Amino acid sequence: MVRNVLDMNAHFGGFNSALLEAGKSVWVMNVVPTSGPNNLPLILDRGFLGVLHDWCEAFPTYPRTYDLVHAEGLLSIETAKQRRCSIVDVFFEIDRLLRPEGWVILRDMTSLIETARTIAARLKWEARVVEIESNSDEKLLVCQKPLIKRRSYPS
Repeated sequence: MVRNVLDMNAHFGGFNSALLEAGKSVWVMNVVPTSGPNNLPLILDRGFLGVLHDWCEAFPTYPRTYDLVHAEGLLSIETAKQRRCSIVDVFFEIDRLLRPEGWVILRDMTSLIETARTIAARLKWEARVVEIESNSDEKLLVCQKPLIKRRSYPS
């Protein structure tokens, strides 16, 4: 069940709008990265929640808050400029924010998605790459964070 959604690169709030049109009763936090264009006033004008945030910093929320994390083009924005953090740093933050058995949906350039898939595998997430369009250089990465069960040790 998805209740809390984090859109890490909200653009104009389209993902939030699509969830509402689909009749999904979810709470969405729209984030506009400081490394890209500031569309926050447009998101707020649509009546959606939103904040500006630098993804090289920790997001100010409790760990394991979100059931679904969505990011379209975030990896491209973060790697386009020489940033002080790497894709691995962004993934560690996603891992902190995501609940066990939560989902991550990333859409970006094929090379960045392949790098992201490698990182997801290192985090022990289930990950699969999905083709979007046959002649597009973009792909979709869908991941699920596992529920880690504690080992029971004999007494």
